Amino acid sequence: MISSRMHFVRMSNGDNSLRIKGFTLVELLIVVALIAIVSAVAIPAVNSYRDQCGLRAAAMEICGMIREAKQKALVYERTYSVGFNTASGIVSLIAERGPDGKWNTADDKVERYFALMDKGGVRFGYGLCGPLPTLAQATDGVTFQYNNTLECNPNLSGNGGTAYLISPRGAAMAIVMNTTDFGYKLWRWNGKQWVRM
Repeated sequence: MISSRMHFVRMSNGDNSLRIKGFTLVELLIVVALIAIVSAVAIPAVNSYRDQCGLRAAAMEICGMIREAKQKALVYERTYSVGFNTASGIVSLIAERGPDGKWNTADDKVERYFALMDKGGVRFGYGLCGPLPTLAQATDGVTFQYNNTLECNPNLSGNGGTAYLISPRGAAMAIVMNTTDFGYKLWRWNGKQWVRM
């Protein structure tokens, strides 16, 4: 509750006039300057943190889809896949191919999907970071064969490849699926080189 009473002080020189307390213009300018300095330091740090969170959330959701595709392939004894649509920025868990017999097309039976843009503007690609050394380059950021699709069959094997993700401010991550043990590894760009997470 705000009080409507004003506080008054008596002048010490014996004057009987009353004066209202308040802040001087200099004090107000100092407070505004301090707020501006703190904001100038904090806003870039908050934006960078938000950028990293979106990138990690997208990578973790893709890893979750890969695990789910592997589990479902084993349980239901049929091939599942994770499709990377680089044009729309959509990642899908696909239960089966459509009538055209190809993966990652409009007629596939999709169990769930998410848009990279919903993760803070993340998109496919590696930007100025370049691809991981010794791995294939991809202009669209995805190196999986069969129409940018990772296949998981009931034998727990499939195709290898890499999906590169980049944030609006240039932070990057890579999800590398190998065919040897059919596992994946996460990599991130630390500003100078790719490092394994």
